[in-house]
Amino acid sequence: MKTFATFEELGKAFGLAKRQRKQKPFLCKKCGGEMYHVPQTNIFLCENEKDGKVCGHRVFTARAF
Repeated sequence: MKTFATFEELGKAFGLAKRQRKQKPFLCKKCGGEMYHVPQTNIFLCENEKDGKVCGHRVFTARAF
């Protein structure tokens, strides 16, 4: 029986591929629009307009993407 040093090697031996996770869109709780993700941070900004004004709502998530 072969021993494996990592889970990647074990997955390759069993023919399993790594799952690709889809990032679901964050929705603004004020206006309901989709929020913009600031790259390499855990910050989402809302740049949608509501009643002629920019919403400007911000959300900080638990982990960076």
